[in-house]
Amino acid sequence: MTVVADTAPRRMRREDRRTSLLDAAAEVLRRPERSVLSFEAVAEAAGVSPTLPYKYFGSVDEIAEELYRHLVGEVDRETDVILADGNRDFEDKVRAGLTLWTDVLRRDGLLLLRLTDDVAHPSLRAAVDERRRRAVDVWADELTREFDLAPTTARVVAGSLTAGSTAALRSWITDRLDRTEVIDLFVVMLRAQIAAAADAAPPSVSRRSTN
Repeated sequence: MTVVADTAPRRMRREDRRTSLLDAAAEVLRRPERSVLSFEAVAEAAGVSPTLPYKYFGSVDEIAEELYRHLVGEVDRETDVILADGNRDFEDKVRAGLTLWTDVLRRDGLLLLRLTDDVAHPSLRAAVDERRRRAVDVWADELTREFDLAPTTARVVAGSLTAGSTAALRSWITDRLDRTEVIDLFVVMLRAQIAAAADAAPPSVSRRSTN
């Protein structure tokens, strides 16, 4: 007897169905072979009708953006917890943040890489830029509190911190470097950069106004 797979969607709450389709999309992007994210591929991975994803998402880019926001949103929430920990000094917070990201990249680096591929999902750029601006804001506030830097100086260093950490993590992945050594080196470089920025900035931006 031939068994025909039942592709009819089970009754689910709308939000649960969206979640299941997002999980299926993540499965498609995690495949070792390069797979194009499409409604048809998502439907196949979810075991539902090929037309069902069209009822829940306006475009494939919408699926990619939701996956990205979910992935980095979890990291950002955990980073906020790290930054709010009064028992950690600044360097410890940086180390904890980088360790968090290496854990995420070990688990979902391929997914994140394929999501942020500009060629595959150009409309995701706005979400990536929004997340980068948020990271700069958060770390600039931390630098201002910790080192009494002026807002302008703090933002410059925070921008370098976020870009530098991305480069450090990329080197860790591509060159298969030791995680502890990479983090230690990054912290040493960051420490020197903070000191240099505070010393080199003109008086109008190197210190916060006392007025």
